[in-house]
Amino acid sequence: MPYDKLNKLRESFWKSKKKFKVLWNVLKECCETDSDTAVILLEAANMECVEGDLRKVSFMSNPDIIFKVPNYCICDPVFERDYEGLKDKYSNEEEKNITIILYYLAKNKDIKIETTNKTLVKEIKKQFAEKIQINFERNKIRLLYRGLELLDDNLLCYNGVDNMSKIQVLFNPK
Repeated sequence: MPYDKLNKLRESFWKSKKKFKVLWNVLKECCETDSDTAVILLEAANMECVEGDLRKVSFMSNPDIIFKVPNYCICDPVFERDYEGLKDKYSNEEEKNITIILYYLAKNKDIKIETTNKTLVKEIKKQFAEKIQINFERNKIRLLYRGLELLDDNLLCYNGVDNMSKIQVLFNPK
């Protein structure tokens, strides 16, 4: 889908939210900012992610009220042509040891992982699942960095992940 159509779709979604307008505006800001700022915004609005997923957000005081945000409002698409360009750009990059910080939104917890800049994103997801003791195969784990979702077959360096980079983690059962 071209970006102009995607933006119109997003705009239409946000404009359609009349009830709880102020809270929908908070959610819109969360979708358009970095993960650290999103956490602060949610806390200030007395809201929290359901199961660590920004697609479902509830009030802390009344978890029965759930705001559902479609995925297309949260992440920009990554095109295959962009992926191929990234592969070429980083194919000659030197492998180096790095520490990344996975921010587990549901528990408001940082998890440090020692790895390399040439590790596949899928391997990081497996390490996260192991650290919090969940079944990797039965859960959909998403990693978000600088507003973009990291794809399983990408190396960390393809997305500019470097030492001490902070990556937001969302997951829910498949």
